[in-house]
Amino acid sequence: MAFWLRAGLVIGAIYYLSPLRLGDAPGPDPALTAPVPMAADRSVGQALDARADDLRARVIEAGAAEAGRAVSAGWRAAMAEAGRPPSRDTLTAHDRQPAWRGAPERESR
Repeated sequence: MAFWLRAGLVIGAIYYLSPLRLGDAPGPDPALTAPVPMAADRSVGQALDARADDLRARVIEAGAAEAGRAVSAGWRAAMAEAGRPPSRDTLTAHDRQPAWRGAPERESR
C-alpha cells in the first residue's frame, strides 16, 4: 500500500510542477498534430487505376491471399490452444527442485 501512495505522490508532484501545466513550456506544434491529408490514399488508388486490369487483379489477389494466410495461421494457433485440456499442474519450477540439505562440505564427510 505504501508503494502506491508513494507512486501517487510522485506522479502528482511531477504533474503539479509540470512546465506545460504552468504555461512555461510551449505546446505542441499545430502543424505536427494536424491530420494527414488523404492525398496518399488517393495516389495509391490512382496508381492502381492507371495500371492494366490484369496487374490490378493480380495485386488484389496477392493481397487477399496473404491476408488469408495470416488469418488462417491465427485461427490454427487458436484452435490448437483451445483443443488442449487445461493443465492441472500447480507446481512451479522452484517447487520441483530438491530441498536444500546443508553445506556441500559437510555432505562429503
